[in-house]
Amino acid sequence: MKQQKHGSFATKLIPAALLIVMVFVLAGCGTPKLTTRYYVDGKRVEELPDQGYYEIVSIKCNNKDANATWDCNSWSLKTDELKKNTTVDLEFTYTSHPFTVNGKGYDTLQEAFDAAGAYENATVCLTKDAEGCGISPVGSSIKLVLGGFTLTGSGSDVIVNNGTMLITGEGTIDCTGSTEAKTIVNFGSLTMNQVTVNNSTPSFSVWNSNNGQSILEMTACTIVRTETDVIPVINSGTMTVTQCTITGAGDVTHPTLMNNHANAVLVVKGSTITNTGSGYSVYKESGEVTIDESSTYPNPYGLD
Repeated sequence: MKQQKHGSFATKLIPAALLIVMVFVLAGCGTPKLTTRYYVDGKRVEELPDQGYYEIVSIKCNNKDANATWDCNSWSLKTDELKKNTTVDLEFTYTSHPFTVNGKGYDTLQEAFDAAGAYENATVCLTKDAEGCGISPVGSSIKLVLGGFTLTGSGSDVIVNNGTMLITGEGTIDCTGSTEAKTIVNFGSLTMNQVTVNNSTPSFSVWNSNNGQSILEMTACTIVRTETDVIPVINSGTMTVTQCTITGAGDVTHPTLMNNHANAVLVVKGSTITNTGSGYSVYKESGEVTIDESSTYPNPYGLD
């Protein structure tokens, strides 16, 4: 009888043991965990570095079957289906290139613009003070982020927009040299936010063209010229100026802002447009000009 009781106890013990084993097995059959750790120049950081300013240096993975790769376009880690917990260490460094497009570096602005034309929407980042000029591809859609830096061009127009472009990032675009080069030329749809536009050439700083398709919107931008024989801004298309400061120093034939085409439409909101010389602040040669009451524009010409 003792053997029977012993056998009965063992019979009860086996299912219990199996249950414990199954619990452990099931616990280990959950979704494998991916742990990603970021490093910048050898130092651990909590967040992924910003796309457009950093380049991937190395990828270290403790799971050789994970096939971990870094996608610069989506700025994300790609792995094969995981079968066990995996840790990936990603090492980054600040990019050595002055321009990037969707995370890939380029040495010239024109190369960056050409590369951006291959994307439906592309982000071009200025990663440090740099020199360069660029013409955007026809039909392109580009966001140019200045990042607080200065882009300086010489010898030709610095930026010529032939598509849709947004320029932002509280930076400066400067045109220098003795040739009559402009800082900004727009043949498409251009939006500029918090941009300082400089020019020390004999030409004007901004020209919105008369091709019938040029739309330019400037918000919180600053344009200052001190030459007596220069018109800083000419609008020959559709232009909206909001909370901007535009200053010229021209004589009577060189106003600060000119509207000079029959189909040109200029709208000014909450902006200050002045001429410290003997010339006009806003000069309506032709077209339509509307300026709200919150704007300052002493000594205009041609307004109703």
